[in-house]
Amino acid sequence: MKSTPRNILVLKLVVILLFVGLFLLLLTGARLSGLLAASNYFAPVPSKHVWLSFLFGLRFDFYVVSLFVMPWMVLFLLPFSNKNWMKGFGVWFCLLFVVMGLFLAADVIFFSIFNNHIGVEFFTAFTHADLFAQMAFQTYWYVTYPLLIGLGLAVWGICRFFGKVSITVPTKFVQKSIVLMLILAAVAFLGIRSRFILHGKALSIMESQALGSQQSADLILNGVFTFYHAARTQQHRRLFFEGDTAPIQIATRAERVPDPQYPFERERTSFNFENKGYNFVLIVLESFDPLLLENYPQDIPNFQKLKAGSVYFKNFYSSGQRSLLGRTSIYFSIPYVWGLPTFTQGLGGKNMSRLANYFNHKDYTTIDVMTARATADKANEMAGYMGFDQFWAKEDIPVTRKYPAFNKGFDWEGFEFLLEKINGVKGNFFATLYTSSAHAPYNLVLAEEYKKYPGENEEQDFVNRNIYVDASMGNFFEKAQKEPWFKNTIFFILPDHRAALTNRPQMADKTKQNFGSYLLMYAPALFAPKTVETNATQEDLLPTLLDMLNSNERFASAGQSLFDKDRNPVKYIYAENKDIHILQADHTTHSFNLQDDISSLSDQEKEAVRFNEKIYKGLKDNIFKSK
Repeated sequence: MKSTPRNILVLKLVVILLFVGLFLLLLTGARLSGLLAASNYFAPVPSKHVWLSFLFGLRFDFYVVSLFVMPWMVLFLLPFSNKNWMKGFGVWFCLLFVVMGLFLAADVIFFSIFNNHIGVEFFTAFTHADLFAQMAFQTYWYVTYPLLIGLGLAVWGICRFFGKVSITVPTKFVQKSIVLMLILAAVAFLGIRSRFILHGKALSIMESQALGSQQSADLILNGVFTFYHAARTQQHRRLFFEGDTAPIQIATRAERVPDPQYPFERERTSFNFENKGYNFVLIVLESFDPLLLENYPQDIPNFQKLKAGSVYFKNFYSSGQRSLLGRTSIYFSIPYVWGLPTFTQGLGGKNMSRLANYFNHKDYTTIDVMTARATADKANEMAGYMGFDQFWAKEDIPVTRKYPAFNKGFDWEGFEFLLEKINGVKGNFFATLYTSSAHAPYNLVLAEEYKKYPGENEEQDFVNRNIYVDASMGNFFEKAQKEPWFKNTIFFILPDHRAALTNRPQMADKTKQNFGSYLLMYAPALFAPKTVETNATQEDLLPTLLDMLNSNERFASAGQSLFDKDRNPVKYIYAENKDIHILQADHTTHSFNLQDDISSLSDQEKEAVRFNEKIYKGLKDNIFKSK
């Protein structure tokens, strides 16, 4: 009996839908298997979050299918009607399915043992390929052989089906095939981006933190996704202290290290201040450069007034020259580490201190406001990772003034929006504001009334922009000081990094030129103004805040509280070009470039290298902070 002729385009679409469904089912099945295999690890995840993890996980699963499978499906839609063409692609889809199935099975087994996706450590584990082969064909043969048998049966079935099926070619076959190819390519593109807007970055590990715990993030992720991001961001790094087991000396006398396996994790045993229900506001100013304090103090009168009434940390340094690096150091107490991806490219998949959660656990309302778009450097995912109750961005802030086209934000409205949100809080709060109006390029004037200089060079444009930022900040503090909560609130104010000015005068001290910064701690009703000489970097913010909060929860940090008397006076800054900058105890600086040989380095220089390697291994092996 002859089979009913099949429209070849309909047949191709059926094959595509079938395999998309099978791949998604495979990835979901692997997630369920991982949940069962590591049930003790996932036990703290509430049942509601388990269901949500499976739902959110579909984004990552569809990403994997869109990236690794759909491009082949687009080629499958090419206007060829030869049965062998279809048969070959059918076999290829089966092979991809089995390879992915084997990898996911390995991921589940790996996770059940180490509570970590194999993709994160794949390039370390790959050196033991013989062990993997032994595990696949001996220890876990009951997974491997059924998949291989299934592959053989699937190939046989596909060859048999396409050998007997009768196909018809529709009219305008070429045109219809091209249209379907374009549609499927668009679906794949959206699957990789995981959003219907063109600005912002594609889906990344950061979005796995949507439910606010590392366990739920690990459940949301899949092994293929983590493998791809590990491969994409993998960097070669030679370790000079590979076998060094000596502990690092970072805990102060007011802290203890609960578990030597996590050398950067500590908990405080005493505090420098009694937290009498203080509120905390952290204001991070985009590129509000020390150049303004040095050469243009008359143009930032509001900031100068704040500085005069603050505890001013004079020898304070940023930890990078980009916003993302600065924010990572401020919020997570981690400097730049060679060989690891940035926070938004994979580092966010590791477990680190979640700043807002420490305040949440003390019944604080936590608010995060930024004047750039929510997707800028994945700030929305970063806020979710930290555990903020509220996150607001440019899209949420009403603009009351007319501005030229500028894709960052408007600080006047941003500061007023922050004030509005704080005034709506009942009880204590921890709020942050990240500004963006001083972001390059500087040739656009955000508000004509604050244009003082003619804009003959980039520096003048930069100063004009910051005159506006200063006015925005002054308006905020003028109104805030009238509020009842103001006298009980501690403000921390600092830039994220130095401004990238092309005509900046060169300094002999490259450390100060590239990383010199400042920190204001402003609470006129609580602290008398003074200048503090101690060396400090952005990594010191998190332990300082937790000291003042009086939190005795475990935290992981590469810094120390600014108020611990026995804090290390020597600090390190790590640049992206492998320059290492050392802040000496006498406040002088020293820098050198890390080469392939460290034999000629001084003991202090070697210790700077060693400290960075300890952070690298702690983060890479996911032992920076316990889960």
